[in-house]
Amino acid sequence: MQNAPVPDAVRFRRHTDRVSDFRDPQYGPPPVYGPPPAYGPPVYGPPVYPPPYGSGYGAPMPWAPPTATWPYGPGRPPLATAAAVLGHVTAGLTIVFSLIFVVSLLTGEGDPAQGVLALGLPCAVGLIVGGVHLTGRRSAGVLFASAATSVGILLFSLIAGIGWLTSDDLAFQAVFVAVALPLPLLTAIFSRARSVTGWVAARGF
Repeated sequence: MQNAPVPDAVRFRRHTDRVSDFRDPQYGPPPVYGPPPAYGPPVYGPPVYPPPYGSGYGAPMPWAPPTATWPYGPGRPPLATAAAVLGHVTAGLTIVFSLIFVVSLLTGEGDPAQGVLALGLPCAVGLIVGGVHLTGRRSAGVLFASAATSVGILLFSLIAGIGWLTSDDLAFQAVFVAVALPLPLLTAIFSRARSVTGWVAARGF
């Protein structure tokens, strides 16, 4: 007895309903995937701010008010500074010209006016010492005396040249005295100003 023929639809369905068990041995078993990770609520930390001003370059220097000058504070008054500076400038110029006059007298080419002006050399030393004293808030007496003596020497040199110098030389001497006179004169005036003497007198208080 012959078997009945199997329809094509049933024959093909038997092959498609099964999954092939064939696996390539070089890849191994298929990977196993677990459940997806759980996502909780976001966590926020405290806010982060930039570093404060000055932390990267050092703290700013504290501001200090300027020292008030006398009589409103212990600071040196401007006239004291001006007197000391003028004293040093006058001393420098006096030393230069006094040495020129000394050389002229030693060579026999000098005159009585230059002899008087050569006396300004000791005054220059007194101007330097007096300027240092005043800068250190000590007595301005040395500075005043040296400046006043320099003024007297300049005027006396002009008087000494009247009976000795020619008219042209006397005119030149007068111009020299007029140009040189303001420096020691202002030094003497500034060193005796009320603010300067009061500042020096208040040193021990």
